[in-house]
Amino acid sequence: MGEVFNELLEQEQKARDKYSELLAEARTATEKELIQRIITQKRFEIETLKLLSTGKVPSRFIGFGTVIDDEVNFREAPSPQALVQSKLSRGTPVIITDRRGNWVGIQLYDGKTGWVFKDYVRASE
Repeated sequence: MGEVFNELLEQEQKARDKYSELLAEARTATEKELIQRIITQKRFEIETLKLLSTGKVPSRFIGFGTVIDDEVNFREAPSPQALVQSKLSRGTPVIITDRRGNWVGIQLYDGKTGWVFKDYVRASE
């Protein structure tokens, strides 16, 4: 099954790259918007394939996201007093698994789970 994931991942990444070339050549705002939507969908497909290939699929899935601030505390529980497991850097891809008040439960692609203040994670479209 890993071979199939790798083959599909490679195909989707190539397709995304081709759409990026099209975006650079787009002439109107509408063309750019439509191609950007396709690229966003390709990103979702690529992230999904990566997740499935790890075998670390969370029991709950709300969506994919990205850390949008520098050195974000990745905590054991949804509380500012909870132990900080590590720091996450801007651009870190995450899987959103839960929401509690001002916190989002996330899983990293290596399978680690924890909590981040919601303002530091942007959900993907």
